[in-house]
Amino acid sequence: GAMNSMGTFLLIEMGKFNKLLKRMKSTLNEIQRAIKGLVVMSSDLEGMYQAFLFQKVPGLWGAVAPLSLKPLGSWVKDLIARVEFVKSWIANGPPPSFWMSAFFFPQGFMTAALQTYARRHEIAIDTLDFRTEVQDSDMEDIVMSPENGVYVYGLFMEGARWCRESNSIVESNPSQLFTSVPVVWLDPQNLADRKESTDIYPAPLYKVSSRAGTLSTTGHSTNFVRILDMPTNVEPEHWIRRGVALLSQLDD
Repeated sequence: GAMNSMGTFLLIEMGKFNKLLKRMKSTLNEIQRAIKGLVVMSSDLEGMYQAFLFQKVPGLWGAVAPLSLKPLGSWVKDLIARVEFVKSWIANGPPPSFWMSAFFFPQGFMTAALQTYARRHEIAIDTLDFRTEVQDSDMEDIVMSPENGVYVYGLFMEGARWCRESNSIVESNPSQLFTSVPVVWLDPQNLADRKESTDIYPAPLYKVSSRAGTLSTTGHSTNFVRILDMPTNVEPEHWIRRGVALLSQLDD
């Protein structure tokens, strides 16, 4: 039969990771030969050498890599973790919860999750959206996938923190700019069933903390992912003034 939506998404992500790894392998080989004097040191290789000196990700790699503000050492560790996650998905099937920060294109992952639900229930995908429910558990505690939708983990909150006791956004602790968010359940629901609520803060989710992006060829931002509704015990305007947002990764 036809491959399901999640399988198609995984195939595309695999292609992007393979392209990046191939680029890294070939350029590292080239720069070694250039240092030995076997080939001419091109401007691209010179830039790569300079980037290594300043602990930055070379432009040759960044052009085909996921958006990231991490220095080189952290970036490599992060890349290894991403590749391991994707390899585990390929070898063992879909995990009970997904590390959303691992993906090049998290918007595609969310669309695939909605499409899976839409096909199963034979309804139009454009009549659906996600309801957000933060769980009282971490990634290690999740052993089964939800009946509908997906569990995601690896998100951070900037400008506020998630309180498990009150199950809502609360003020950050002193000197704590970023805090981790527990597992989030993205539950597909019909748009007609959505209820407007004053105790919900529509938190924007970004890939990185710069919060700036450009429109890509897919029509999506290169940084902004989507809005996730987060429960709040105060007026949502309070968190808007605070500039509270969710991030899929930190800069260090």
